[in-house]
Amino acid sequence: MNKTFFSKNRNKYLQSVDDNSITVLFSGGLVQWTADQNYRFEVNKNFYYLTGINQEESILILIKGKETKEHLFIIENDELKTKWEGKKLTIKEAKEISGIENIAYLNAFDNILFSNLNSGRQLQENVSKIYLDLERRDHKEYTTKALAFSKTIKKYYPELTIENAYYKIVALRMIKTTEEVEKIKESIETTKLALENVMTNIKPNLYEYQIETYFDSAIKYLGNKDVAFATICATGKNATILHYVDNNKVAKDGDLILLDLGCRTDYYVSDISRTYPVNGKFSLRQKEVYQVVLDVNKKCIDFLKPGITWDEFNQFANKLLIEGLKKLEKIDKDEDFRKYYWHSIGHNIGLDTHDPVLRNVPLQEGMVLTVEPGLYLEDEKIGIRIEDNILITKDGAVNLSKDIIKEIDEIENMMF
Repeated sequence: MNKTFFSKNRNKYLQSVDDNSITVLFSGGLVQWTADQNYRFEVNKNFYYLTGINQEESILILIKGKETKEHLFIIENDELKTKWEGKKLTIKEAKEISGIENIAYLNAFDNILFSNLNSGRQLQENVSKIYLDLERRDHKEYTTKALAFSKTIKKYYPELTIENAYYKIVALRMIKTTEEVEKIKESIETTKLALENVMTNIKPNLYEYQIETYFDSAIKYLGNKDVAFATICATGKNATILHYVDNNKVAKDGDLILLDLGCRTDYYVSDISRTYPVNGKFSLRQKEVYQVVLDVNKKCIDFLKPGITWDEFNQFANKLLIEGLKKLEKIDKDEDFRKYYWHSIGHNIGLDTHDPVLRNVPLQEGMVLTVEPGLYLEDEKIGIRIEDNILITKDGAVNLSKDIIKEIDEIENMMF
């Protein structure tokens, strides 16, 4: 993405917030992994969406007052740290990436904030409201720099109203631009080629993690070096565990292998699931179950269009899976389908694999989401999921991953 993309995102965001307001967003910090090393930094995606900056301890200030102002604060290069860890962004480089002109080092942040908020001095702007990204998680110990910063604001600036910027940025991120869709398509194309590498190398008696390496090496070779999430490479009964990531069992002759994987391009992800026979040929029963899931996958894609709600989408998929399970003679009563299928039919993708979404908003043109029906028959050691990535257009759904084969005969012809 070039700086124009991020400038447009900031402009759209500023149109959504109130006048006389200031927004403060944080890129995030490093987390210790071992005694002498940190986990690899993962930028806050809302911050990245507005700046393009992928660097720890960066801060964005946006002011909407008599005039719009933008300030970005970054780490100053340290000579010794540079020798050990490499250079951080220079101010010039940060300008080229973000399109923000007012860039300073972190030690200037407090003064800039103070000059815009302190009612005891001559104000640069009459700020009455501050927006922070107050995203939360379910567990009570969860915290972020923004949540901690909100406590500081309450203590020292009690006259300010604190608003949540999270939902405003999410509302923008839900609708993908042409540039964003192209990045997702690039990730999908790499995933397609990497999956073909996997298919041609699967064979009985390999460990799941050995099979996984055929995907990892391919995406690195093709230039998309990062996986979108921890790869699920599950054989036999393991494929009935929804988020199985141990990947440490032997793939046996006669097993199916369920692969749920993806890569990312400038953080824009693919998220694809495919299920293959380890020995290259489906058994008759495996074909029966697979065809049910495949038919649901196709019908759900055809069902999608603007205006459909997530509840309608899930109910449509559930009805089809209930019919399929009865055909497979696994259930008699509709409510028993949850014994064999316990997740939803899909989710949005974008900068995150599970891209945030306002669930009360119907599907809209420009959304990109997954369609991923599955059936998990633990008693038969059969777990099947087939997942595609779909763009919603004014005319309906476009399957961005249609070139990743999923028909039974196509799979067997490639593998056997």
